Amino acid sequence: MKSRILLIGGVGAGKTTLKQCLMNEAQSYRKTQMLEFKGFFIDCPGEYLQMPTYYRVLIDASHRVDEVWALQDAANRRTIFPPNFAKVFNKPVVGIITKIDREDAAPDLAEKYLRQAGVVAPILSISAREGIGIEPLVKRLEAFASDA
Repeated sequence: MKSRILLIGGVGAGKTTLKQCLMNEAQSYRKTQMLEFKGFFIDCPGEYLQMPTYYRVLIDASHRVDEVWALQDAANRRTIFPPNFAKVFNKPVVGIITKIDREDAAPDLAEKYLRQAGVVAPILSISAREGIGIEPLVKRLEAFASDA
């Protein structure tokens, strides 16, 4: 089985932007409409996390991956992760706080939301647009590539 990472988070959390950054693709916003399999990633629409009816799709997709990356937008004062949601996955869950470069970013609040969602460690803070904090994720991908 090919090593993969499932990207989950609300609409606008930065899942596709992060994927584009890590795959050295031009960054362009386009709404993810369905599960998208590309390279090491399974990118999912934010609505799958925002509508409990679709939780089963995320759980099913997690059976095809080695890790789940849970993204929380640092500029969003709300979370859509249910309490302890990360614990439904039988895979390591990495917490990623996105958009830390924004003026209205509150990374401490975003970390609190990820911890409430059941993410234990690691929790990384990044800006995919500015390339801030990306190096640990690049190293994780390199490890996946060497295992493939």
